[in-house]
Amino acid sequence: MHPMLNIAIRAVRKGGNFIVQKYDLQKNTICKDNNINNLENIIYISEKKIIETISKSYPHHAICTNKTILNKKFNEIQWIINPLDGITNFSKNIPHFCISIAVQIKNQTEISVIYDPIKNELFTAIKGKGAQINGYRMRCNNVSKLMFSTISINILNQHKSHNLYLQIMKILLIEKIHFRLSGSNTLDLAYVATGRLDCLFNMNFTPWSFYAGELQLKESGALICDFRGGCNYLQSGISLIGHSKFIRLVFDKIKNIKY
Repeated sequence: MHPMLNIAIRAVRKGGNFIVQKYDLQKNTICKDNNINNLENIIYISEKKIIETISKSYPHHAICTNKTILNKKFNEIQWIINPLDGITNFSKNIPHFCISIAVQIKNQTEISVIYDPIKNELFTAIKGKGAQINGYRMRCNNVSKLMFSTISINILNQHKSHNLYLQIMKILLIEKIHFRLSGSNTLDLAYVATGRLDCLFNMNFTPWSFYAGELQLKESGALICDFRGGCNYLQSGISLIGHSKFIRLVFDKIKNIKY
């Protein structure tokens, strides 16, 4: 096993164990006024445990979260952390959330770990060596038809692309596609990589929360593109993800939409 992958796994498990403990304890405090403060504190401590685990082995590597950057001057190797994806699910006692780490070397993601602590599912990938779930190889679904396929959607309530989203939904509902909105974008990415989902319409993500899933998708044979079929999904914040054959089927249906 790659030594940095080993440390990343150790880190997400420590963060995940803490998250699960707090998940069980906070069930009876959901309606209290201080729930938001408690949630922020849980995320902070989870992040701290992950950072401490990484720093013990790699004290000079940069560690980045959505709020902090440690060892900013060291840019060659960066650990990009999401200490809790699926925050609303967690706060509402919906057992669908995860922790993720992506390791970038010279701005290229080389290692990815996504951990679902409730189901004890560990999704990993090393660039050029494939992706795995709990040690078993992952491959995305090679779907040859739209009918009865399963697509996850991820969109902000106030997203500028609402009109595009509604147009696409109207067209694809006619094809009898099953839609899902899970509340955890990172797990959606992992689920496409492992074949549980056939496709993901992603209109709500930030790069720091996307890198871990991006590597797993590429290593599982999935295609990631923007809604014009290009590679500007990180810049536009809008992506279509799935097997290349399935993506072509979708584009054939939505190619005449103006956006």
